[in-house]
Amino acid sequence: MAKQFIPVVFAANDLIEGDSVYLAADGWTRDVRGAAVASTPEARDALAARAAGDAAIVVGPYDVEVALEDAGPWPLKRREQIKASGSTTIAVGPQAQVARAA
Repeated sequence: MAKQFIPVVFAANDLIEGDSVYLAADGWTRDVRGAAVASTPEARDALAARAAGDAAIVVGPYDVEVALEDAGPWPLKRREQIKASGSTTIAVGPQAQVARAA
């Protein structure tokens, strides 16, 4: 049985600033909610090719598994949630629901 595909976005680091950035429809954004989402393996491959072609802009592009929420994609892994939040700490437990709603 084939494994179910989990949607992904592509993340990298801005070559000049070093910030975490996400591949969007029209370039790179610092907001994961504005990232282009690949919902199929073929779409993932297409985004990977786009990301790899931006070597003069970003370094180290990689795919990040995301959940599709009302506000946009949100990373599933804690490490990527911390990067996306822009903070070195993030709320957990009941506080997490309040923090993400804001």
